[in-house]
Amino acid sequence: MAKKAAFIVLAGLMVFGCGGDEGRAPAAPATAAGPAQAGQAALKPQRGLMQVVIVEKGPPIDGTLGSPVWAKCPPLPLGECTTDKPGPLKTTARVLFDATRLYVAWQCQQPETDKLTRSVTQRDGDVWKDDCVELFVTGDQRVGYFHFIVNPAGTLFDARTRGSVRDERSWDSSAKVAAAITPSQGWTVTLSVPLAELGAYVGTGQTWIMNLNRTVPGPTPSSPAAEWSWAIMGSNDYHQVLDYGQIRGVNVPRREDGVTRTASPPPPPPSYDKGSPAGSVVVYHRFGDVDIPDGGQGPAREFPVRIQNSAGLKLAFLARGDGGVDRVPLNMFDQRAKDNTTSKAYREFLGGAWLPVIYFCDRFRYNAVVESTVAGSTDYSNVRFHGSATPGGKGVLHLRDFVIYRGEDTTAPPAPAGLKAKAGGEGVRLTWNRVADNTGIATYVISRAGEDGGFAKLAESALPEHLDRPRAAGTYRYRVLAADFEDNLSGWSKEVSARAAGGFEQPKPTELETDRAAYAEHVRRIHAAGAGKVKKGLALAFGDSLTYATNYGAYIEAFLGRYRVAARGYPGQRTGFGRGRIEQDLAAVNPEFCLILLGTNNGKSEKEIAAAMDDLLAMAASCEKRGSVPVIATIPPRGFKDPQSRPEAGYNAALVKTCRANRIPICYLFEEFQAQPDRTKLLASDGVHWAGEGFPLTGKVWKKAMDQVGFVLLDRPE
Repeated sequence: MAKKAAFIVLAGLMVFGCGGDEGRAPAAPATAAGPAQAGQAALKPQRGLMQVVIVEKGPPIDGTLGSPVWAKCPPLPLGECTTDKPGPLKTTARVLFDATRLYVAWQCQQPETDKLTRSVTQRDGDVWKDDCVELFVTGDQRVGYFHFIVNPAGTLFDARTRGSVRDERSWDSSAKVAAAITPSQGWTVTLSVPLAELGAYVGTGQTWIMNLNRTVPGPTPSSPAAEWSWAIMGSNDYHQVLDYGQIRGVNVPRREDGVTRTASPPPPPPSYDKGSPAGSVVVYHRFGDVDIPDGGQGPAREFPVRIQNSAGLKLAFLARGDGGVDRVPLNMFDQRAKDNTTSKAYREFLGGAWLPVIYFCDRFRYNAVVESTVAGSTDYSNVRFHGSATPGGKGVLHLRDFVIYRGEDTTAPPAPAGLKAKAGGEGVRLTWNRVADNTGIATYVISRAGEDGGFAKLAESALPEHLDRPRAAGTYRYRVLAADFEDNLSGWSKEVSARAAGGFEQPKPTELETDRAAYAEHVRRIHAAGAGKVKKGLALAFGDSLTYATNYGAYIEAFLGRYRVAARGYPGQRTGFGRGRIEQDLAAVNPEFCLILLGTNNGKSEKEIAAAMDDLLAMAASCEKRGSVPVIATIPPRGFKDPQSRPEAGYNAALVKTCRANRIPICYLFEEFQAQPDRTKLLASDGVHWAGEGFPLTGKVWKKAMDQVGFVLLDRPE
């Protein structure tokens, strides 16, 4: 068994004071652990990757960074475990090597040092329950990795993990460790441990695996108040070794008082796609435009990737199906879990239109466990599109601007260029240059001005072209803007004009389009009030047991294409309950849109319907107060004996009248259900709940309603 550690606890010292001469040394000669790292302090630190810093003699382990030797390593930033954010309190570390030992120091900001938890005093006790810092390190993963934890009292936990045995406490190092507290500022730990005890072997140009962590305890050990990591990880599980960072360029000399072990070099650590910053996101792959034909067993194509971790990872593209392709199923294989991951809501097409799609990888499930959510720590090796066989094998899945990226896209596209207008017998044909965005373009917005001079939104187009068929002859001006997958809008293009020689018959506005004209300004005001406050791209589906059904929210998300849907359904409840509950759910979810479906359980007398309308208006007002756009659905028909479903029809007539009077968008679920020939294919045997074709129909109807809301918001009106 290795020698026990030497402990030094220095409470109340100024951590940043000057140290003595001990540990001061020039750059290492060739006989030391490796070449000197001249100018190392000038290198910009980054999370999860460092070039080794080698000194002739390491600094003293006294709980301070007083020795100037520590300054040879630039401070390594620790931050939130799964993001690049810095965390609530500044935390840095420094790492040095000499010929025989590894040296690590942590500096932990903590103004309230009197609240530091340091109750564990026994070696190898539950130190992680206190305020603590942690080191995970190995020079050779074939022998496992080594784990060190220290609290502000200088108590050490050290253990080894090999194979399936995690934190083997019977292993003890001969580490030296010291901790110091600077009142009202923070605390510091210094630690050193022999390289020979860390899996080191003699050799040059090695890559060591390491991570550094800090924890502030919470109410329970499983609920810490804050956690930090040097490497950006897929989850807050500190033991995910594949997420650890790297120390490159380590040279280990053979020394009788140090390392004598020889070994062949281990396999290199896995290399991953690092991605490139693009505006506010990191882009890993741009696959561009892809056609995936049916090869006999359905459309299928695999795209190899090497991407770690699911948090914030997105697949985005425009999609359209031909020849019987009606949705976009795909898998991503997770090497860690040895299982495919897949969406809980395959995106579905509505007609033959292009559908802007975002798949949120951290919302996927494992194929082996339907009721699961993918882990944060993943190791994706491919994206595989697949599908059912199509009639005659003629189906094709078309993808446009297929991109894989991570993060929230807040970068607006550039304004379209090259707009041209050419009048002809079919109308005015508009074309413009395709816009190159940091992610991709979901749609283009076309605006037209007549001879009266006022621009108004005319249409949307997935492709950089549009045919305008105006009502009357005359000169028209046009301009175009671009919207990306996360609804960031470009500026307008330069205007062009054309003269239409004649007019064209106009289609009659649909009920949804008529509603849109009435509620447009009101919805814009609500949405503007929520800008920067609500979670963009998130919809709350709020209601009773119809909303509670798992497939309900999944089908809405499937047809909406690029929005996340959080469903909150309360079986058996009425509108009065919803009125009292909605603010709590709005606060928890903070959605951009709120999709309300309530009233099936309400009584249907005139008085009860009037009370329900008051409840719905109160719910809409709660949404508007927060800047969430409300959309209210008519309730579906009930039972099978009454084809007209008279009680529900009466309720819905009042609902439509109320929403129109108050400029609230409407989703016409009842009307769409009534238009279907066989209600038994839509509802369960109880005549109330969705079943069979009812689930996808709800998704389609919500898609139609939300397309109109989107038409209003994807615009820059004058």
